[in-house]
Amino acid sequence: MLHQRGRLLASTIIAGLATSAALPALAQTAPAAGASAPDNAEVEAVVVTGSRIKRSAFNSPDPIQVISAEQGQLRGIASATGLLQSSTIASGSPQVTADISSAFVTDGGPGSETVSLRGLGPNRTLVLLNGRRAGPAGTRGGVSAFDLNVLPLSVIDHVDILKDGASSIYGSDAVAGVVNIITKRNTDGIDAEMFYSQPQKHGGEQYSASASFAKTFDRGFFSLSYEYYKKAEQTRGQRSYTNCGRQYITDASGKRKDTIDPRTGKIQCQDLLYDQIWLYDANFSGLDGKLQYDYTGKIAGLIPRAPAGGGYPGAPAGFYVVGYSDDPSAPDRGVLDYNSPFNLATSLSPRTERNTVFAQGAFKINDSVEAYGEALLNRRATKTNGYRQFWSYFYTETGGPNTGADPFSVGFSGDYILSPTPVTNHARDGQRVDYQRYVGGLRGDFGGIDFLKGWDWDVFAQYSHSKGLYSQDVILKDAVDSNAFRTGSCAGQVTPVSKKQCVDVAWVSPDFLAGKYTPEEEAFLFDTETGKTIYKQLVFEGSVSGNLFKLPAGDVGVALGFHYRKDSINDTPGPITLAGNIWNSSAAGITKGDDLAREVYGELSIPIFRDMFLAKNVELSLSGRHTKVNSYGEDDTYKIGLNWQIVPSLRLRATRGTSFRAPALFELYKNAQTAFASQRSVDPCIRWGQNLAQGNITQRVADNCRASGVPETYSGAGASVTIVSSGGKGNLVAETSLAKTYGVIWTPKFADLQMAVDYFDINVKNEVSQLGAATIVSQCLKSLNFPNDKLCSLFTRNPGSHLITNITNNYINIAQQINRGIDLTVRYGQQLPWDIRMTTELQSTWQLKDTEAKFADTVIDQNGFVGDPDWTGQLNISFQKGPWTGFWGVDMIGKASDAETELDRNTAGTTFYKIHTEFTAYHNVSLRREFDDWSITGGVSNLFDEHPPALTIGQGKYDMVGTSVQSSQYDYLGRRLFVNIKAHF
Repeated sequence: MLHQRGRLLASTIIAGLATSAALPALAQTAPAAGASAPDNAEVEAVVVTGSRIKRSAFNSPDPIQVISAEQGQLRGIASATGLLQSSTIASGSPQVTADISSAFVTDGGPGSETVSLRGLGPNRTLVLLNGRRAGPAGTRGGVSAFDLNVLPLSVIDHVDILKDGASSIYGSDAVAGVVNIITKRNTDGIDAEMFYSQPQKHGGEQYSASASFAKTFDRGFFSLSYEYYKKAEQTRGQRSYTNCGRQYITDASGKRKDTIDPRTGKIQCQDLLYDQIWLYDANFSGLDGKLQYDYTGKIAGLIPRAPAGGGYPGAPAGFYVVGYSDDPSAPDRGVLDYNSPFNLATSLSPRTERNTVFAQGAFKINDSVEAYGEALLNRRATKTNGYRQFWSYFYTETGGPNTGADPFSVGFSGDYILSPTPVTNHARDGQRVDYQRYVGGLRGDFGGIDFLKGWDWDVFAQYSHSKGLYSQDVILKDAVDSNAFRTGSCAGQVTPVSKKQCVDVAWVSPDFLAGKYTPEEEAFLFDTETGKTIYKQLVFEGSVSGNLFKLPAGDVGVALGFHYRKDSINDTPGPITLAGNIWNSSAAGITKGDDLAREVYGELSIPIFRDMFLAKNVELSLSGRHTKVNSYGEDDTYKIGLNWQIVPSLRLRATRGTSFRAPALFELYKNAQTAFASQRSVDPCIRWGQNLAQGNITQRVADNCRASGVPETYSGAGASVTIVSSGGKGNLVAETSLAKTYGVIWTPKFADLQMAVDYFDINVKNEVSQLGAATIVSQCLKSLNFPNDKLCSLFTRNPGSHLITNITNNYINIAQQINRGIDLTVRYGQQLPWDIRMTTELQSTWQLKDTEAKFADTVIDQNGFVGDPDWTGQLNISFQKGPWTGFWGVDMIGKASDAETELDRNTAGTTFYKIHTEFTAYHNVSLRREFDDWSITGGVSNLFDEHPPALTIGQGKYDMVGTSVQSSQYDYLGRRLFVNIKAHF
């Protein structure tokens, strides 16, 4: 019989939980898990995830979790991302979703969706498709991980998650584990499916429709599937928990003391300050207060035009000095404009549209050889709306020469520097990613060769190609610069890079500050560009497996193989980015390069004992791989596994193995990407005298700031810091890791009960990382070898202004990351009265440790922090009676707090901040009715409309902003109805 790698029979799915905490399909009725196969029963050996040797899944020594697509559909999940990220092995740590990747800079670009096991990052989680490595997709220079967008849920049968390092089996990237996505293939005829999800509040609607044709014939099979998927945009303004950022601060008695907006009498909505004019003195020291126009006409009468004893005479009518009080409850703080209408129109979740075609087939050439192939074509389009603040600077001189250049140029009784901060919604971006993947191979046995009877072989080629186009709105740097510190009109001049006729922008007019520009101003300041990313992967692989010889306890199995893989990337940003002409935003050069990996591997399965006292079955597994990668050289990995069935109902297992990850192409070849940060976010020397007195910095840091010539009252006001990041080709080596797992599986005969407990410990060394701009500066100033420490050479400080001008933040091998925890899975089945079958399943992960160390004295245990809870769980209960299936599921996220790294109160102890998240649970219910050729499922996700937790973000004088925490564990859609209809013809 021919055996397809990665294919799991129904018996495998059922056995998965008994040996490895798997989750079988809810609609199935599993036999008692404790029952072993009778001695005379023939259990078919298949290739299971985590091994290339054919064996029964009952004998797997590795912790494997099986998630069925059917289970996800009963929970109202419509995508592969939702199916995988809801697993507790992933839900306990930050994940990249379309929402997250559109709001933050992530590898793969906006709209990408990946899976990260154990919180070690998507680059350290290997994703397989039908047992074969799947090539990356995405945009921008950070493409390196498989994008789950490319595969629709409708073609997935189930997913195996190997919760253990497996580089000796599968090669690079299998550090935290392996995700093996198994597609459907055992259906004949035409299948059609439709899914729709409607939130209670407008925004975030999801729709998918798919059709497939499959035919099985004497010599093989063929299937072809198409799916269309669309998710509507959800904006910040469409949900109450995202449309108004509140401070969430209290006094000592617990009474809320958020700032009140006196214009409305309600809590002030905060996000990003806009439409103010910031003021500085001639030395660029920030002054208390900002000028803001009274757009509503309600500020007049609430606060004076200028604070008592101060003010800025000469400011035009309608402008008021606001935000000068230290007391957050003061009216002048309450009238600060934070929540721009542009913010409310910003995408919380982008508009996403996908079209996918998937085909697979096999043809038996003769009794010993079968040809097979797969083709996957996917197009993903994502559109995101955003907004941003920008600014410029102007001198005001009493009676100075600026007359006519700026309405505020005269009239002030003194010299000031004005910094207008308007906002703009010219901050949209979009991606279109075309992904294609082709697989062709031959597999079979050795026919009539007697001594190779029972041996199989498999050889295949795979090619994937991702082409991503990414467009973005930009603010032109040379246009903004042309208006900075101007002393007259710029009419008639041409900007040096964008070659535009200069326009005298009305920076301080009320309309401009509010984001209302003339057509001439808009055409002058803004532009749009498009970049392109190409990522290619070519793989050749072959393997052979069979039994070497027989021992008293059984056959010794072996698998041998080779792997050849070439990856290449070519990311070409848009012309404005390449010219470095985007104002205060990242710029980059062309990221281009390739890498080649050649590997050989082997695996042994050795039976030690069988049918002995306290040793029903004891098996040892060994695997090793030798890898040679052009970018860094050669490496070896190994893995040892022990599977000890003490009695039929009790099994112990343990694994120990090494893994590695070759540096991703962007980590090798990224070309001088620039970004910007505020001085306050990176420089410990700001007001170092005051910070030393308050104990915020050490004496050594203060001494080194003094030695740098920085005055102790230095404010850090002025230009932002330019941060330059480049790849580390020639300097980077592969990451290495050691993973250990220990498990106990109990499947008693007296009940339909299956329980698995696994302890895991993963230690990653030489992790490829960036130190971060703030870390570089702070570690330099802490150094005993200052200023000769090598970190001090990575940034420069202007000796006149004392500002840090630039920081070099390249990829290096520096970090160590450790993740430890316990997985628990329990499955219990019970026959209830009225012929109802109840199945209860619980999976839970306790994370005991999650540390990252970039230096010996900078070990950070992120376990239990917000976004990284130390416990997550999932409870699923199903009731089945004939054609009816009822389902109730609960996704649970434990408490989390940042209190270990942040003060939860101000220094006076009068204001308390909310820096923790509560226990959160989302309930999902559904009911399915099956008919002869079709079925319908309806349900409610987030039944009780649970909102994401809220936090205080920042604790400075002007940045105590609160909002719903934006983390992948939480639901932002709210309560929603869903329906799924399937039909078979």
